[in-house]
Amino acid sequence: MLIGPGIDSSPHAHFAVQLTLGLDKPFRARLGPDQPWIETRAAVFAPNQFHQIDCGGDMLAHLLVELPQRQQTVSTVIPAQYDALPHFAQVRAVFAAARHGQLDSDTARAAAHQWLHCAIPQAQSPTGFDRRIARALEWLAANPGKEPGGALLAAEVHLSESRFTHLFRQQTGMSLSRYLLWMRLLAGVAAVARGENMTNAAHQAGFADLAHMSRTFRSTFGVVPSELQKMTIAFKQNPA
Repeated sequence: MLIGPGIDSSPHAHFAVQLTLGLDKPFRARLGPDQPWIETRAAVFAPNQFHQIDCGGDMLAHLLVELPQRQQTVSTVIPAQYDALPHFAQVRAVFAAARHGQLDSDTARAAAHQWLHCAIPQAQSPTGFDRRIARALEWLAANPGKEPGGALLAAEVHLSESRFTHLFRQQTGMSLSRYLLWMRLLAGVAAVARGENMTNAAHQAGFADLAHMSRTFRSTFGVVPSELQKMTIAFKQNPA
């Protein structure tokens, strides 16, 4: 969850479902450089959906959530009307506190669940996510900084490497190498949330240097990572 002055992004796509809310006024969004701009107060962007935001520096709140591939039936919705629901009021109260830098992880987690419930009710439902891939994701989450090959993870979950890599892509929507890169970007965000400077964040996330992280971050999120330093961030990485 990120709350702060919005950044006008270049077209980009990433692995997470993204919920975005204009805190003071509507913003503009579109689903690619050839698509029309739509003005809205709230939006839902599906995983791997190219999108772009234009907000003129106004305050925005974003929630990025990883969902298993079988939950990724979430559709891109511009505009999304969930912010008018009465039980969204408690989420707005969290945003109000976050604008003053007050956003602890427990409060943010509760607000994230409520935000998801309002915007994407089906995301709360159980899925048929393959337990073997869930165990692989749990292993990756429990071993930050390690980037094993498919053979090691396949052995961990008692699959052949070819079967594991096929099943991993089927269940997550990404190749293992792309998922590991995604994890490194999240590690960089987590480091910034802990107060690290950008160079330290890049090194702790496993990038060769800040320039490498910046290029990868911009292609994934549409902005440079230094913009994170202007925001209040609550970060929690959970296995599937």
